[in-house]
Amino acid sequence: MPNAVRKIGLIVLLSVAGGGLARAEWRRVGTAAMDLHLSGLATGPVDGIGWSADGGTIFARTAVGRWLVTTDGENWAAGAGRPVEAASAVVDRLPEPRARVVGAGRAGWAYAYGDHVWRTEDNGKSWRNLTQWKQTSLLGGPASEAAVRPGVPEEIAVSTATGVWKSADAGLTWASLNGGLPQLPVRRIVSLPKETSGLRVAMMAPTTMTPAVFEWAPGEKSAWQAVPGNLALEQATRAALSREFGVTVTALGYSGDVVYAGAGDGRIYVSLDRGATWLPPVQNPGATVESFSLDVREPRRAVVSLRRRETGPVVLRTTNGGLIWDDVSSNLGLAAVYGVAADFESGAVYAATEAGIYWTSTDLTAMGPATAWKKMASPMADAPVFDVKLDALGQTLYAAVYGYGVYAETSPHRMRDWKIVSAADWTARAAAPGALLSVMGGRVQNVRAGERPVTVLSRGERETQIQLPFDLEGSTVSLSLEAEGGWVRSSLPLAVAAPAILVDRDGTPMVMDGANGALVDGGNPARAGALVQVLVSGLGRVTPTWPAGMAAPMGESAPAVVAQVKAYLDGSAVEVVRATLAPGYIGYYLVEVRLPEVVNSGASELFLEAGNSLTNKVRLYIEP
Repeated sequence: MPNAVRKIGLIVLLSVAGGGLARAEWRRVGTAAMDLHLSGLATGPVDGIGWSADGGTIFARTAVGRWLVTTDGENWAAGAGRPVEAASAVVDRLPEPRARVVGAGRAGWAYAYGDHVWRTEDNGKSWRNLTQWKQTSLLGGPASEAAVRPGVPEEIAVSTATGVWKSADAGLTWASLNGGLPQLPVRRIVSLPKETSGLRVAMMAPTTMTPAVFEWAPGEKSAWQAVPGNLALEQATRAALSREFGVTVTALGYSGDVVYAGAGDGRIYVSLDRGATWLPPVQNPGATVESFSLDVREPRRAVVSLRRRETGPVVLRTTNGGLIWDDVSSNLGLAAVYGVAADFESGAVYAATEAGIYWTSTDLTAMGPATAWKKMASPMADAPVFDVKLDALGQTLYAAVYGYGVYAETSPHRMRDWKIVSAADWTARAAAPGALLSVMGGRVQNVRAGERPVTVLSRGERETQIQLPFDLEGSTVSLSLEAEGGWVRSSLPLAVAAPAILVDRDGTPMVMDGANGALVDGGNPARAGALVQVLVSGLGRVTPTWPAGMAAPMGESAPAVVAQVKAYLDGSAVEVVRATLAPGYIGYYLVEVRLPEVVNSGASELFLEAGNSLTNKVRLYIEP
């Protein structure tokens, strides 16, 4: 196996083992830029632009009047001071009716900006359009402001609804300065990463000024991509209910037969029969309903968040399908909770607010006293949080931070409510002989499977990684875990194999090019006919037998997997060349797969099968 593959494996092993989790830091999912198929990456609206007197700094003014600055066009920070005033110019005529003009500091030269950006070299007798491409603008829309670099008439910066753009050749070409500009207009988390689907968010598309869905796909490296989403159906449902209720519906929540609808005047409507009939609405005067979080197993339990114009409740719960709403705002003391997420099994509730994220632990199965809220360390202290979501197991909290994008962190309530999951993809699945498992929730000192000791590979503040013995037998495995608070006991189904392809926290699979060991992703697709190497956990017994907790031998002597391993690309079987323990590493398996000679370009779906169990499906980028 190439040395490059082993280096990637080492990085993965340390990450999964909890090296990153122990620091309890937010990690960013994606970037602050979107791909709108312009002349560069785009972001959200910027209202103004300017230069420092020496021309070394560009200033950008946001919609709320905040100034950001950059000296290299890549890194932006909160700005001190203000830009110099743009030079004026007198021209014979304007290139478009509402255009505004700035001087360029050279005789006869001036720029104008409006629907497009223009340049004149003869005091406005003639103008050249610098941004029109067919029927659109290279910059994605009208310019809000333009500024020429002092002393350099060929260099101009422009602010638009899609961010900041700069030309160094008098407008002949344009460069995006949006890669690091924190102006991404993310408003809501639509869905979380799952197998081949990435994280999806709703934000205002700058070129159309309509809500749209963007995805950070597994393996994506540069920008959020527009994808078809369910916003049209949701908007149509809101519009229909608005007509039925006679008030603007601002939020929806539904699961099974239960539907919740919230209105702009604070009313909350509930239907227990998929909208055929509605209970009398609950009144919340002076408020706007922002979001719902439902218990998908028992949707009569729900939490709702409100934005208020006056004082009053901002988080309510119901345990009986909206017959009674109970105020659980307690000490929250804020005018607006934009998003809410609840783990109904543990009672943890998270609130996204203009002042950051707050959380509490309460009873979500019955009415009772409201509990105190605690503030979490915010991903970005200077930005509002507009939405929060918990993954299916309540392990990871996602936060939509306006301007900066989406961040994720291990849920703090998980520290007192342990879960045992696959170390490959952090999902609950059966165990298998030799499997790597992650104990989410704290540091574990010792582990036993029945009366047998289990190898503890690493201990972190929030996650401990263990490896089961390779010779386990039976249909279940009983685990006893010793922690500071005593012993915790759990039982897991035991299968011949419980395979899972190793993925990072954003769903990018650990699939390497067999020729050079480079990770296969959106920027480095695999080729038709190539050999790819897939890192897997949970393939079960190997031959010759191998002890848990010991790195597999290097080279061709790595023990082979006993179970038959199959591979599928877009549902069709492909050749498995070999399946062994990953040489040099503990607990991971290496499956080598030969891709077909004829493939479609783009993203394909890859999964494996062993012991009649399927792995997670992952996205594999391929080129012919």
